[in-house]
Amino acid sequence: MADLIHRLRGTKLVAVCVAALALAILGASIFLGTDRLRRNVRAQMVNRDGEILYAVALARQFTSGAQTNLSTRLQSPIDQLALALDISQLKEGVLAVRLFDANGRFVTAFPQYISESVITSGTLAELRSLRPRSRYLGAAHLTDLFLAGASTGANTNVTPLLEVNIPIHVRGGKRLLAAAQLVLDARSLEREFVRLDASLWLQALAAFVVGGGLLLATLLWAYRRLEKSHALLRERTARLLRANHELTLAAKTGALGAVAAHLVHGLSNPLANLQDFVASRGGSGSDDHDWQDAVAATRRMQRLVHEVVRVLGEESGADQYEITLAELADILTAKVQPAARDVGVRLVVELSAEGKLANRHANLVLLILENLLQNAFQVTPPGQRVQLSIAAHGEEVRFEVADAGPGFPPHLLKDLFAVCRSTKGGSGLGLAISRQLASHLGAQLELKSSTAAGCVFALILPRALLAGEKSEVAAAVAQDAVGSAQQQTRPTASKAGSTQGI
Repeated sequence: MADLIHRLRGTKLVAVCVAALALAILGASIFLGTDRLRRNVRAQMVNRDGEILYAVALARQFTSGAQTNLSTRLQSPIDQLALALDISQLKEGVLAVRLFDANGRFVTAFPQYISESVITSGTLAELRSLRPRSRYLGAAHLTDLFLAGASTGANTNVTPLLEVNIPIHVRGGKRLLAAAQLVLDARSLEREFVRLDASLWLQALAAFVVGGGLLLATLLWAYRRLEKSHALLRERTARLLRANHELTLAAKTGALGAVAAHLVHGLSNPLANLQDFVASRGGSGSDDHDWQDAVAATRRMQRLVHEVVRVLGEESGADQYEITLAELADILTAKVQPAARDVGVRLVVELSAEGKLANRHANLVLLILENLLQNAFQVTPPGQRVQLSIAAHGEEVRFEVADAGPGFPPHLLKDLFAVCRSTKGGSGLGLAISRQLASHLGAQLELKSSTAAGCVFALILPRALLAGEKSEVAAAVAQDAVGSAQQQTRPTASKAGSTQGI
């Protein structure tokens, strides 16, 4: 569940990031497009006056209704200046007129107190191509336009100006004779720029809002479709998991049945040895003590088989319920207490953990603990005690069985959980099967300590089993134990056995 929530949060974060990135790209595109359009329109507005005045200059080379051709007089700077002054009267706000020769050198200006200036190479190239060229100066200093000491009557020294450069040439000719530069007050043009900028940016904002809204709506629709697809996928995955879980539960019946069969097979050798012993000693006056040991071993083997069969029967049923740890301890105590009394051993149970186990998990835990306690009773001297403690340790719950026996010889520790001949006459199958059941339950079975004062076995369960959380390992309990049990139920005569019963 936590992983699912984390993935959902991650999906929402990705969706937010994608939406933010899409809006950023849309905003950048609108901004760049609007800025480029703004520059183009401003350039056209700046060149507008130059185009108009250039057309007038060409028309003024002929006097209205006269035959006098002014083209013959344009070779003189005076006539060139006269033509420039003539066309300047058609435009309001002309502050000065400068005249340059064909090479871009300053010739004269009107009024006289206008400062000299130069024509840039780019502007001169345009003029030689007989095209007008204008330049907008948004913050020009009037002190650069007028000579020192000249009275301009202006209220400020900084004002927007427009330089309009017009080529002067003979009408129909291709050679530049001179260039006239008209310096205009551009405050009206600046106000047009302000209105243009306001209109363009307002339209850009409207386009961003509308486009962004449509984009977000599209992304939201796509995200919801994706969420529905994910929800459908999660639902189908959950159904598959439930079906797999049901199949696993059904397979567990066959798996546990196989384990029971292997238990019987593993116990067949001790039973056969016991039968041979009884047959060879029967009627020969053997001691009753030997007979009692034989009968006790046979009974214990039968109880183990019956217990596995009982668990198998419950696994094949449809009943599902939970057992608390306290109830599990009571059930276990009731099952093993008679065996403890038979050997004169005192059983002590200490419970300091809380929780519940599913009945299928509890049955397997009972099988493991019962086998450990039976082994502990066998090695504990009469009058001593065997202790079962159930305690929580962080994310684990530990079931520890401590006996008062002599401990294991060091050379047997490496093969402690292997199937082998026990020094007590058994097959050594109990610890091996218990280890396999614990492993497939998602738990661990280990020898915690082995000293001359006794041994301590620990069954360690993850707390997830007690919390009712489904575990893939727990759901496959004993399903893989069949193969492992088959391998481990092939004892070899060369192996040393465990001293802990079967």
